[in-house]
Amino acid sequence: MSFRIEEKIPVTPSQAISALSAIVAKGAKPLFPDRLISSCYFDTRNYTLFNESEEGVLPRRKVRLRHYPESDQDAFSLETKISSVEGRFKFTEVMSGTAAIRAQTVGLIRQNYGMLKPAVWVTYRRSYYELEGIRLTFDREIVYKKTGVGSRSAHERSNVIELKAPHNTPRDMLLDLFEQSRQRFSKYSNAVKLLGLARF
Repeated sequence: MSFRIEEKIPVTPSQAISALSAIVAKGAKPLFPDRLISSCYFDTRNYTLFNESEEGVLPRRKVRLRHYPESDQDAFSLETKISSVEGRFKFTEVMSGTAAIRAQTVGLIRQNYGMLKPAVWVTYRRSYYELEGIRLTFDREIVYKKTGVGSRSAHERSNVIELKAPHNTPRDMLLDLFEQSRQRFSKYSNAVKLLGLARF
C-alpha cells in the first residue's frame, strides 16, 4: 500500500486541448493508447458512500467495478479507493466476467457498510501521459447512467485532468504543470446529483 497525491482540474473541452498541447511541449509521453473506460459504482440503499464523500468524512471509500469495453479481454477490476488523513490509496482485485456479473446482480458486502448494490455506470474516454514520474490523464465524453435496463443518463459538461504523483512530490512541481485551480471533482458524486438519485 502506497499513498499518493491526486489532484483534479475540471476544464472545458477547449482548455483540455490547450493543456494537452502544453504538457506535450514540456516532454510528456503517452503511456497507453486512448481507451474507453466503464465503471459501475456501488453504494448502500441510502447512498452512504455518496454522503460521506459530500461531507468530507475521513476515512471514506468508493467501490467500483471497472472494465474496458473495447478490450478483447473478459476481465474486470474491483477497485476500492480510500481517502484517509494520511492520503489516498487504492486496492484492486481482478475479477472474471462471471464474477463481475454476479457482483452486479447480487451486490457486494463490505465491512462497516453491509450490502452494496450497483448505483450508477460512468463511462468516458481517457488519454494517459507521464512526465517526470507524474502520471497525467485526460478524461472526456463523460456519461453517467443509472443502473438498470432503460435507465436515464446524463452527460458531464466538463472534461477533467487528473495528476497522480508520489506523496513526496513537491507541490510547486505540480503547479508548474498546470496553473489552473484545483477543485473537487468526483464522477460518482456528479452522477448521483445529475441523475437525482439521493438527497444532498
